[in-house]
Amino acid sequence: MNSTWNNNLDSFKNRFPQLAELIKPELRVFSQPDFWNVIQAKDGAITAEENGLRLHSTYNPEREAQNAINSKIKELENAKAAVFLGFGLGYSPLALCTIKKDIPLILVEPDINHFLGSLYLLDWTLIFKNPNLILALNCTPEQTSILINQYGINDSVFFANPNHMAHAKPYFDVIQTLIERNRQKENINQATLKKFGPLWTRNCKKNATIYSSLTAVTEYKNTADKPFLLLAAGPSLENVLPHLNELKQKTTIVCVDTSLRACIRAGVEPDFIVLTDPQFWAYKHIAGIKSPSSVLITELAVVPSVFRFECKKIVVCNSQVPMAKDFCSDADKKGDLGAGGSVASSAFNFCILCGAKEIYVAGLDLAFPHKQTHIKGSTFEEACHSASSKINPAQTQGLPLLFGGNACLSKDYNNNDVVTDQRMKMFAWWFENRITELSDVKVYTFGPNGQKIPGITPAKVSDLLSK
Repeated sequence: MNSTWNNNLDSFKNRFPQLAELIKPELRVFSQPDFWNVIQAKDGAITAEENGLRLHSTYNPEREAQNAINSKIKELENAKAAVFLGFGLGYSPLALCTIKKDIPLILVEPDINHFLGSLYLLDWTLIFKNPNLILALNCTPEQTSILINQYGINDSVFFANPNHMAHAKPYFDVIQTLIERNRQKENINQATLKKFGPLWTRNCKKNATIYSSLTAVTEYKNTADKPFLLLAAGPSLENVLPHLNELKQKTTIVCVDTSLRACIRAGVEPDFIVLTDPQFWAYKHIAGIKSPSSVLITELAVVPSVFRFECKKIVVCNSQVPMAKDFCSDADKKGDLGAGGSVASSAFNFCILCGAKEIYVAGLDLAFPHKQTHIKGSTFEEACHSASSKINPAQTQGLPLLFGGNACLSKDYNNNDVVTDQRMKMFAWWFENRITELSDVKVYTFGPNGQKIPGITPAKVSDLLSK
């Protein structure tokens, strides 16, 4: 046993010296794991139980592991990564390394001692020889999710034995939830690309010349000199509009396309307008209005009419449309504002790009507070009123939004129930995940009745105005 431990420990320190230094205290005091009941299988191999659950076969653990790998051998042929959510003593990763020695191998384990216990009992030589081995030890679920996303959820093969995850079930439950959300997002993106790809191709072709001639959004990198106010188009924006003139003196206002009409109606032109959605309806939000003192931020695949919007200046960011490079060589060199599923996520990333340390959000409800679907005067609401009739009033037209999209309940910042849907929950998760990465940025909301997003703190308009 000691020789196995010593050899594994040397291999681990050679491959991951910085990680070994981080867990040095655990290495000093580690001894044979007492959380496992170590037993000998019928074929003489080592196996173990934990809390009455068998981690591996008590007859032939190596053959069991080989069968688990063989069951997914076709998926592994074109996989960009193999992900093990827990791994027991390590038999399954070892079995994989005998077949695919160079595949990116991600081993996820939240408890350092369980990882060290595996090294104590089983020879990991083949695993440490894998040049693309990644150890996700004691990472947060969000960090692990980001790591896996780099290889693509649909391009990764997952091994998730319930017995290997039982010792940290809440942790692995969260990870599996995040993986499923990301898988849904990738599927939605692929379906959207298939449906709208021809339209986006035409837009890219028409916009390529003017796009290349415009300034990149990176012009504003690290230029923040005061707090930022991000305006989305949720119902709670209505409460902020009366104070918008005062807020403009205190903040840099970044407005998404859907909330621009509300700002103009309040007599305030935002500092920046973000429109990165290639759909025609995104352009309709700004059609027929102008904002001469605002800077418009957009991308290559938008409706060509966007580039004729009357404003102070137009700057461009990287295009998220896959075919963009076919028409413009610098489609990915203008500054990345990401793609979180909504234009509000791009606007938030712009605030971060500018170096904002305080970000206040209004209208980012991601829910239907008090059963309201949109801010008053929005393009959607005006369209509903225009088409309303005695037998089809505007309120009826909003019902599919309120009760469609897999409607469900969530909690607001006062811990009260609020109606939302799965799509907006995904957006909320994006913000939660993004904020986790930003330890030096404070984010506040003026909409306490919206869906609660961990990392965002409720605030009052008066608090900001009094600064």
